[in-house]
Amino acid sequence: MTKYFATFACAAFVFATGGQFASASVFTGTLYYTHYTGGQNVWSVDYSYNDATHSVSLTNNQNLASVNGADGIIFAPNGNLLVGGQTNPNVHELTKTGTFVTDHSTNGEQSYHLALSPDGKTVYTSNFGGSLVSIVLAGGTTVSSVTGDDSGVTQLAFANGKVFYDVGSPNGYGNAGIYDLATNTTTRTVSGQQAVHGMVYDSYTGKITFFGAGAVGTMSAVDGSGFTQTDLGYGDFDQGSPDGKGHAFIAGHDSITFVDYSLSHDITNPDYSISIGGFYGIDDLSPLSGLGSNPVPEPSSLFVLGMCGIGLAVGACRRCRTES
Repeated sequence: MTKYFATFACAAFVFATGGQFASASVFTGTLYYTHYTGGQNVWSVDYSYNDATHSVSLTNNQNLASVNGADGIIFAPNGNLLVGGQTNPNVHELTKTGTFVTDHSTNGEQSYHLALSPDGKTVYTSNFGGSLVSIVLAGGTTVSSVTGDDSGVTQLAFANGKVFYDVGSPNGYGNAGIYDLATNTTTRTVSGQQAVHGMVYDSYTGKITFFGAGAVGTMSAVDGSGFTQTDLGYGDFDQGSPDGKGHAFIAGHDSITFVDYSLSHDITNPDYSISIGGFYGIDDLSPLSGLGSNPVPEPSSLFVLGMCGIGLAVGACRRCRTES
């Protein structure tokens, strides 16, 4: 994610602000997402967000690949995309331009949401409430029965040396809690809540964050306590992607929903949100930050960095910086 500051129409801003310079923060990048409808089902779209004007644009929407089943989508540490095969018992590996690399077998299990281990060596997947499938990217798959308060999982998330899980049918009203990878045991801390389906750790808030059934929710990334949620009123949600800067994109309801919570520091109390249609059959988004996010900078980000240097050289840009 690239954040850059530029001075626009300096004279106008000086006048409007009583002699003080004003600046806008513009965030740009690329979202990778899947369709559940088959056919052309792996896509990318470029985004831009101006936090001064609350202007969100999604452009250059393009199909990357057609694979046999597509659901969850993340990046592997080598920069390739990993895509859950739905009822096809594989996790597909593609380059980020859509070229097929290989299929990682799930040993006959369905594959929906995906999560990458903190060491980057293992991908975890499952059907919407069954056994945990552990795929070692270097080779080897293990299917583990789940016990405890819940006897299946939908997704895992990692934070503070701990593992968290959720479980629930599409696309919400699930349970969540703490997962013991050594014993494959669940300890439930949240029961039957609207937002619980897609799950990720958000470094901006330091919380486990949920997306489901049109709602967003959070709980402690230490012990799974303190669950809270709010319905954003945009219909169905499946999976979301925080950028680590106080913004998130959410897939679902044939739309991409954008949420800005950079001031409130609480996605359940957003500063601004908007739902953008035109994405029929959209399913899941790849992470924009943290585990499973793109390890290689996007060309647009590199271009912005270059323009900052040029702007500084000619005095056209008052201040530029990149935050990782």
